[in-house]
Amino acid sequence: MSEEVTYATLTFQDSAGARNNRDGNNLRKRGHPAPSPIWRHAALGLLTLCLMLLIGLVTLGMMFLQISNDINSDSEKLSQLQKTIHQQQDNLSQQLGNSNNLSTEEEFLKSQISSLLKRQEQMAIKLCQELIIHTSDHRCNPCPKMWQWYQNSCYYFTTNEEKTWANSRKDCIDKNSTLVKIDSLKEKDFLKSQPLLMFSFFWLGLSWDSTGRSWFWEDGSVPSPSLYVSNY
Repeated sequence: MSEEVTYATLTFQDSAGARNNRDGNNLRKRGHPAPSPIWRHAALGLLTLCLMLLIGLVTLGMMFLQISNDINSDSEKLSQLQKTIHQQQDNLSQQLGNSNNLSTEEEFLKSQISSLLKRQEQMAIKLCQELIIHTSDHRCNPCPKMWQWYQNSCYYFTTNEEKTWANSRKDCIDKNSTLVKIDSLKEKDFLKSQPLLMFSFFWLGLSWDSTGRSWFWEDGSVPSPSLYVSNY
């Protein structure tokens, strides 16, 4: 009888700790390698930079929004100011127009008053002339104050002002009159009878024509030789 050989397979169960260690080693072999500390710092820096950029963009956006609001507000104020200026310019133009109209009306009224005063003066002169003709001792004087009446004319004499012939002529024009023109011997005697201060004199309305070498009155007439005007 032949011998029989019997084989047996033994299976040993690992302990829990050994199995866990083996599994962990297998995981480390199959997983990704652990990151390096340098990459961690780089990632952290990049994240910080992105955060700062985001904060900067938000800040710039808020500033832009505020500036836009300020610009809109200033634009509205400027528009309102321009409207106010245009309105004031219109009001000023209207006032100037009214002022010009008033000035025109004032000038018209002044001319009317001046015309009426001249007519009144002419009427007073004519009335005085009639009174003097019919009443020799009548004291009527149609001339303005400080003027003297003689033979249908008013005379103004002044000795407290020293003026040249040209200035005296201008002063007479301003008074709506002319320098004296002697038409008769009586008028000449009347002028000579006026009191004069020492070394003073009156200007006459005579001018010297150098081209014609002659004297002439302001109205262009030539003085009569019989009046001896050359003695003045």
